[in-house]
Amino acid sequence: MAQSAVEQATTTAEREIVISRVFAAPRAMVWAAVADPWQVGQWWGPHGFTTTITEMDLRAGGKWKLVMHGPDGTNYPNEMTFTEVVPLERIALDLVGGREGAEPVRVSKVMTFTDEDGGTRFTITLIYPTAEAREKNVREYGAIEGGNQTLARLDAFLAERAANPLEKLAGGPAATHELRITRSFNAPRELVWQAWTDPELALQWCGPRQFPAFHVQRGEKPGDRWRIGLRGKRPGTDTEVELWQGGELREIDPPKKLVYTFSWDDRTNVGLPKEGNETLITVRFEEHDGRTTMHFLQEFFATVVERDGHNGGWSSAFERLVELVEAMAAEEAR
Repeated sequence: MAQSAVEQATTTAEREIVISRVFAAPRAMVWAAVADPWQVGQWWGPHGFTTTITEMDLRAGGKWKLVMHGPDGTNYPNEMTFTEVVPLERIALDLVGGREGAEPVRVSKVMTFTDEDGGTRFTITLIYPTAEAREKNVREYGAIEGGNQTLARLDAFLAERAANPLEKLAGGPAATHELRITRSFNAPRELVWQAWTDPELALQWCGPRQFPAFHVQRGEKPGDRWRIGLRGKRPGTDTEVELWQGGELREIDPPKKLVYTFSWDDRTNVGLPKEGNETLITVRFEEHDGRTTMHFLQEFFATVVERDGHNGGWSSAFERLVELVEAMAAEEAR
């Protein structure tokens, strides 16, 4: 016999954990703290934990891979698949993870963002396959207490960022037109930094495969100008064209962080906009156990089409960067 609606609701409630908190921050700011891989890595997990994010493709069907590092040195790898993403409103995913070497935990997670009391209510709902699985995770992993501690860390993170106006985290509706890419390298951070900042090495990976760089000019200090020339064939033709891009270095913190402006140069003549398209790029590098995670953020784009066009180009370039850096690391290991 089919369950009644009341019976179904009761059964679901027995399998759920709901953790919620209201933050004194606008919804776009809370969303950015959850959607930006670098920001997530600053607060995710209970007190004493750190988190390494190796992949975060925020779209339905995309993957989110991370490892939480406990204060006692225990690792907790997690692999998630996004099932629903509604910007500024809702993220749903399926998770498989837990203590390294233990039987994996399987749970569905829903995160919602709503306006409340002049701030934002952020709610995490965990749905386990059975009531027994829920109780096991409360007992063995401290799922409820750990969730509350995690949201307390998010609260502190948001308060710190709100007090620092120089850290631009979200800008209202335009925040949905940001590009975030995370890549992991089996190489030390200094090597990845070198590949970014050494012009000779940058020549080997800058630009998508079909438009590799032929000219790289890098600055050395804030205020210096940079410029890169790419060359390839116009799609569908045998006509060779050049794409020029450049900007100004804003911040250099070796080997942790690069910040610079980006725009298409006037010498680019393939129909790209020349005016009003300057964006800001922030690249952060984190190292854990000899591996480096790169968090790339480009903001803000006027349209989704423009953002997605840059996504394709950067993603292709970063494939080349991973190949270069890991080949360099292998050579050094010999």
